[in-house]
Amino acid sequence: MRRFNWWRDPDNRDGATAIVGLLKVVVPAALVVVAAIAGWFGFDPGGSKPDPAPAIRTGNNSPVQTGSGTQINLGDNGQVVMADPEKVAEAAPPEPVITMTLAQFEERQLYLKQQITAELDQAHAEDRARLEQELAEVTRRLADLPAAYEEATARIVELEARLAELRGDVPEAKLQAARAALAAGDTGKADALFAEVEEKEELAIRRAAEAAYARGQIAEGEVRWAEAADHYARAARLEPSYDNLRKAGTFLWRDGRYRDAIRNDEDLVAFAIKNMGDADPRTATALSNLATSLRAGGEYERAEKLLNEALDIDKSTIGAGHPDHATRLNNLAMAVEAQGRYEEAELHYREALKIDKTTIGEGHPEYAIHLNNLAGVVRAQGRYEEAEGLYREALEIGKATIGEAHPHYAAQLNNLAVVIRAQGRYDEAELLYREALKIGKATIGEAHPDYATQLVNLAGVVRVQGRYVEAEGLFREALEIDSATIGESHPDYATGLNNLAGVIRAQGRHAEAEGLFREAVMILETSLGADHPKTITARGNLEFLLDEKAAGPAPGEAD
Repeated sequence: MRRFNWWRDPDNRDGATAIVGLLKVVVPAALVVVAAIAGWFGFDPGGSKPDPAPAIRTGNNSPVQTGSGTQINLGDNGQVVMADPEKVAEAAPPEPVITMTLAQFEERQLYLKQQITAELDQAHAEDRARLEQELAEVTRRLADLPAAYEEATARIVELEARLAELRGDVPEAKLQAARAALAAGDTGKADALFAEVEEKEELAIRRAAEAAYARGQIAEGEVRWAEAADHYARAARLEPSYDNLRKAGTFLWRDGRYRDAIRNDEDLVAFAIKNMGDADPRTATALSNLATSLRAGGEYERAEKLLNEALDIDKSTIGAGHPDHATRLNNLAMAVEAQGRYEEAELHYREALKIDKTTIGEGHPEYAIHLNNLAGVVRAQGRYEEAEGLYREALEIGKATIGEAHPHYAAQLNNLAVVIRAQGRYDEAELLYREALKIGKATIGEAHPDYATQLVNLAGVVRVQGRYVEAEGLFREALEIDSATIGESHPDYATGLNNLAGVIRAQGRHAEAEGLFREAVMILETSLGADHPKTITARGNLEFLLDEKAAGPAPGEAD
């Protein structure tokens, strides 16, 4: 006798199940229509008098609807009343009735087992572990069918609830077809419907991300860096693409939100390595950006390591003569300088400038930034006149390119003031500091770490002129900004403590100054090491105070 295998095919079985389900609805409805026609002609099959006709209902208590979806109710007067379509649309869908039997569920699991086993026989090594896990799961279900069936029906109920939430967002016919199939254990139509909704939502998210990015570009163009950072960060959250993450990190850093910038740039590096590989120029850029944020956050050694990795990628991709390579050399120089290795940093700065001259040219704003940074390390080595010339050259380029209302121009003014003050021209330096602060207040704002640095420098020149009370107020204001932004474990915060201690000591409050000096030394030793020039300066100030010398040089300040 031949075996009857037609029923074992899930497609045939599901088709038959659908036909039976359809007959369950069509046959009773046909009987109702026949009875209605008989009643119209006065025939009463039950031999009793007809009652006023109620609303016609199917077996699941759902009102019969016309093709337009408008409910028909028969009133006591026999008139047809059309219900409000909006209220009908808002009506809750009927509770799901699961039609999948335990036997059908078992057939499905046996079919899955057969399919997975066939795949396993031909699978590559990298796929075998996954397939073996899938086979083990199906075997577990078959070993305890009632429990697995209960899990499956619970999952169907949950999926049905999620389908119901799509009502009004997808065509009603598709929704009802997916619900009916799901009740029978067929998830294909539900999956297709969810995929359709997912695709629409993804498109909406991409559009929102593009709009946020565009708003960031507008804010960037108007030098509203805080707003630009917010917009770019939102774009990166909605769609974490390379460009969105790169822009978000750049402007979070520019806005002084270094912790946020570090987290963002770590995501950027991970994205670049995963999607572009670890030997791509974009990966080098991502590493450089993370290093810049780390340096701003006081993590100098980690920043240096990442920058060397980026430079190695450059050499095998864009080449050592590329302007991006010069930018990364400049960033490496800054990380090295922050660790007190001034001669090494100067070499990197000069190499970057040499590349700039032959690529972007000496009238480019990026050239001015690198020139400004070289001036800083020259000043740190005590060559003030040379540094002043470099600062003035950078300012002239900045004035001709980015203009005198740009934050970078303010930073260059501040740096020129530092070297002028170091030469004893206090009145001139103070004017430059105040001009830089005015630009900073109008652009980066009064809560930015760079604004705090400019306050510290102004306080220093005010203190050296003997205006201790005014200087103390400025130092304290700067420390409050640093505490809220870079944090109290950052080297720059320690520098601020050292400077505040110096002006307090100058006012004769030695006990208070000693506590501040000790705190500064502790932070600097932890963050920069015992041999860093800033640590040595702060420790010398503390020792000077403890020696209780009546005369001698004023406590040093680290700008």
